[in-house]
Amino acid sequence: MGNVEEKTGKTEEAQQCPKCGSRELGKGRQSGYAAVVPQDGFFRIGASIIHVICTECGYIVESYVDKPQKFKE
Repeated sequence: MGNVEEKTGKTEEAQQCPKCGSRELGKGRQSGYAAVVPQDGFFRIGASIIHVICTECGYIVESYVDKPQKFKE
């Protein structure tokens, strides 16, 4: 399928799955009720969580929010 650079557009070197060693990584978005919202804000719209997933074994290699600026005070 490809490496992280191809899937995410990141310029960093492709990662490797720490569980199985595969370099075949995909990207998925977790959103909806699973979105992360700022701790101190009520009724604020959160940010989706992006996961980099090994397409061989299913291990989640990396997770991050897609809009980190929403968490600045």
